[in-house]
Amino acid sequence: MTEGELWTEGLLAELRAARYTPPAWMRFLGRTFARASEIRAERRREHRQTLALGAAGVVAWGLVAVAGWPWIALAGALWWLLVAAMVDWHLGMLEDASGHRLHGLGIANALSILRAGLAPALLVASPAVLAALLVPAGITDVVDGPVARARGEETRLGHRLDGAVDGLILCAAAIGAARAGVLPWWAAALVLGRHALQWLVLAAAYFAHAKAPPRERFVSGKQPGLALFAGLVLAGLAVPGAVLLVAAGALGGLATFGLTIARSRPAAAAR
Repeated sequence: MTEGELWTEGLLAELRAARYTPPAWMRFLGRTFARASEIRAERRREHRQTLALGAAGVVAWGLVAVAGWPWIALAGALWWLLVAAMVDWHLGMLEDASGHRLHGLGIANALSILRAGLAPALLVASPAVLAALLVPAGITDVVDGPVARARGEETRLGHRLDGAVDGLILCAAAIGAARAGVLPWWAAALVLGRHALQWLVLAAAYFAHAKAPPRERFVSGKQPGLALFAGLVLAGLAVPGAVLLVAAGALGGLATFGLTIARSRPAAAAR
């Protein structure tokens, strides 16, 4: 366990011991922001890279405003700044499993951040554009893991960021497809429910036990995720059967998450 993980677990244990009262939450957030500020001062290179990505995203969304979609551009720019701020807040997680610090954000993390920036566009894109945007998002999702391993850039931040961005992209695409009329809202609700349930349960477990759930007990949802992704692309292209593929992927994801919970219970009972 790394020094950063030990610090986080200690802080969560204090929050838990204080029964999650408002003053305890204020102390928790205050210490978290203070530590993030210290790490930014230590890791100036990574901080500058995050700021540069944030600025590049704002410029890109500015071009969207010039093209005639100012409100969409404003929402996209604000979202991009939020993503950059969250990454900047978690620069301490730029370390591998042994606690060795990565120098620089890394190409794989940059790809995940760029993928996250697509979420607002997916909400309002036409069906054809939705499918076109999902393809590069899927490609970057496939390559960022091998790139990280090949370059020795596997980090705790990368693991968390990759999974979170995947969920955001799929949820945004489902909403966009439903808004465009190429996916029923019930199917979009399945996608949203699948990811919302996972995030809520994991967050609750994290705070309740004052530690992150063990990754070795996670049941892979890669196959259902691929089916869901393919279904959303096909829905954008108006291909028959796409809705069933989306539903199957969402339900398969729920099933694998249920298996993860079942496998984690023995460990929780042992503690």
